[in-house]
Amino acid sequence: MKPQTLWTLVGTTMAIASGVAAREALKHTAKRSAFEPPVNPDDPDVRWREALLWGAASGAAVGLARILGWKMASSGMRRARRSRHGQRLLSRLER
Repeated sequence: MKPQTLWTLVGTTMAIASGVAAREALKHTAKRSAFEPPVNPDDPDVRWREALLWGAASGAAVGLARILGWKMASSGMRRARRSRHGQRLLSRLER
């Protein structure tokens, strides 16, 4: 596997995982604060304000988490390339 392909897999996986975790954490936090996040914003029972606030909050949280995921993956790859054990592991994966 090419180093670029490996980095793409690691970075994308971290970004997706952190985004999903952030969204679930936001849902859990919203339910604890007596705010029920709208399951379907298109539902006629959901008010505009609720749908817009939930969309803005979840979008910002997921976007921030994805950036943090990419940065953590990048720093992990740099650390792995500096250590002897990490270099051996990466050389096996990059074959």
